[in-house]
Amino acid sequence: MKILRSVLLFFAVLFSALITSFPLEASSAVTLPAGEEFARFRENPPAVRNVTDRPLGWRPSPLDLSQVRPSAALRRELDILAAGAGGAPVFPRTFDLRELGALSPVRDQDPYGTCWAFASLASLESTFLKAGKGAFDFSEWHLAYFAYVDEGSSLPAFTAIAPGFGSDPIFDQGGSVFQAAALLARWTGAVAESTRPYQNVSPWPESSRPSASDRAAKRLENVFLIQGEGLLDEEAVKYALMRWGAVSVRVVWDDGAYSGEDFSYYNVPETGGGHIVTIVGWDDDFPAGNFVADPGRDGAWIVRNSWGTGWGEEGYFYLSYAEPTLGYPAVFLGGDDTAFDRIYQYDPLGWVNNIGAGGETAWFANIFESRGNETLEAVSFYVPAPDAFLRVEVRTGVARDDPGSGELVSVMEDILGPSGYHTVRLTRNVPLSGGERFSVAVRVTTPGFLNPVAVESREAGYTEKADAEPGQSFISADGVSWTDLTTQSGHEKSNVCLKAFTSVSSSGGGCSFGGESGVSGLLLLLPLVPVLWRRRK
Repeated sequence: MKILRSVLLFFAVLFSALITSFPLEASSAVTLPAGEEFARFRENPPAVRNVTDRPLGWRPSPLDLSQVRPSAALRRELDILAAGAGGAPVFPRTFDLRELGALSPVRDQDPYGTCWAFASLASLESTFLKAGKGAFDFSEWHLAYFAYVDEGSSLPAFTAIAPGFGSDPIFDQGGSVFQAAALLARWTGAVAESTRPYQNVSPWPESSRPSASDRAAKRLENVFLIQGEGLLDEEAVKYALMRWGAVSVRVVWDDGAYSGEDFSYYNVPETGGGHIVTIVGWDDDFPAGNFVADPGRDGAWIVRNSWGTGWGEEGYFYLSYAEPTLGYPAVFLGGDDTAFDRIYQYDPLGWVNNIGAGGETAWFANIFESRGNETLEAVSFYVPAPDAFLRVEVRTGVARDDPGSGELVSVMEDILGPSGYHTVRLTRNVPLSGGERFSVAVRVTTPGFLNPVAVESREAGYTEKADAEPGQSFISADGVSWTDLTTQSGHEKSNVCLKAFTSVSSSGGGCSFGGESGVSGLLLLLPLVPVLWRRRK
């Protein structure tokens, strides 16, 4: 495994070097337009409750994620496993996280449009259980509240609109896994349910109002985005379920596509409102005849809803493999709230758009100023496409406007598997003194995708409170000549999505899943599936 990783890294560095040997002008930064789904939503926000008055709550992101697909590294590992099994199927016919005790109890979002918070936190709770790191019940109430209420001057809220999801101006705004990722990544939670219990009443009591001082029980470290929209890649999703745990996914919900007799769903007319649910397993033999319309094949995902145990099969239903309205399957992974002491960031609203310098490779950087004697141990960022090649450089004593100045004190390279949010621990920790300026610069290459840098930016109807100042974020085509992002037309209030994490003591501490960001995380499939559970001798 170490040899394979070294070989992959060698070719990653070689490939990136070939590209960056012909640098492009950073001043010609390219920005992708907002996704069509978001544009339609902004023009006409739907009233999203189904005909039986169940609350939904999907609110699209501006991101165009048509480039997101399952990682090629995952495909290679599945091919290796299949070959080792003599061509036998890699996955079992059925799988259910309930049977492994890797799911928290079914919850009820009624009466609010908060499915996005329930599905995101359900995945996070499941991955803790699947990893044997404990049982946790996180507060959807806290997460949904601070999505639309400022937590502080440096932690603003997303743009609220006239509620299309009900009547509550906060909890009926709706949301997405991208908003959940942004909030949790900036350390807004995850708070324990016991701290801020969900309120299944309207109006909700003032005593339940969340506070910025509510202590987090755990922190987010990674969100792996498996693919964009359309039919789910069965092998990729099955791998994610077996390796990590429950997978959140968007579905367009129409009551007419649901069979209350067989607890099945297949939305062949593709009509209805956006809803987010949680995939917890599969059944390859679930009959096609059990759906209200013929999907043309057997097989279904086992899915947990957030409408309580009185709905469906004690809160669960079967979603056809052929369902055409699915999108953005994601896995949330976390670690201890004590892993780091401080966070440095300029992107509290997270991933809003992608930019580039005209090629597959680009550099992005932030300059921070240390708030005390501490040790830089990890950084985090988003990658908009899979199988990205990565180089992280840390410098100390940098000038105010040049992230490439100062002393180079830490370098690491890796290959990332899935798209999404990644926390990466440095191979060499960096001691910092109070008041010291330091920079984190990342070179990223996304094969086949020409806008590799994720940014937070102002977007009408979504992130109107996004802000930026000169001297914070920079972009470059070659890692030598840097351009302040705020000088770019249309990005005067934009920052690159790049955070830094420090510990006051050099030892750090706590449980972490950070090591699963790179190629080593994907290669963990090897001990996972000895077809699929038989342990190697």
